[in-house]
Amino acid sequence: MSSAVGKRYARALFEVASERGKIDQVEADLGAIVQAVEGNEDLQKIMQHPHIAADAKGKLVDELFKSHVGEESFNFLNVLIENGREVQLSDIYSSFVQLANEARGYADAVVTSAKPLSDEEQAELAEKFGQTLNKKLRLTAVVDPAILGGIVIKIGDRLYDGSLKTKLETFAQKA
Repeated sequence: MSSAVGKRYARALFEVASERGKIDQVEADLGAIVQAVEGNEDLQKIMQHPHIAADAKGKLVDELFKSHVGEESFNFLNVLIENGREVQLSDIYSSFVQLANEARGYADAVVTSAKPLSDEEQAELAEKFGQTLNKKLRLTAVVDPAILGGIVIKIGDRLYDGSLKTKLETFAQKA
């Protein structure tokens, strides 16, 4: 879950990227930066260490990313370092992706079922819920026999629980 601060930084970056028509580039740049930082334990420790000076982190970022990412992404990363927010880069990236997907009319959904859903069932669910939300849904299917039957769909902050397990628990509470 993204922090409120992370969401504010993501929104500010999204507004700049949107104004300049560079949403896709900034999203790709941030993804590459997050992957580089999280994929290198030493780099991750340096970026997250509170006692390493912002100047030192800035020089490292300059060497590693300046020639590989766009101006907006590079400047943003330096602002994060100057403000001591580089530890929230992953949260900011997640929030930025959500904003970009919203702007594109996309939403990600996780569909949990007791048994695997066919491609046709997944397509039907994506269409029905997509129409309801006026979005294009991208489904991720998860199988969890613990729900016993039915489905649970999580789209953003919304949860649609049509599982047999929940229905039985509700029935037991009323009885």
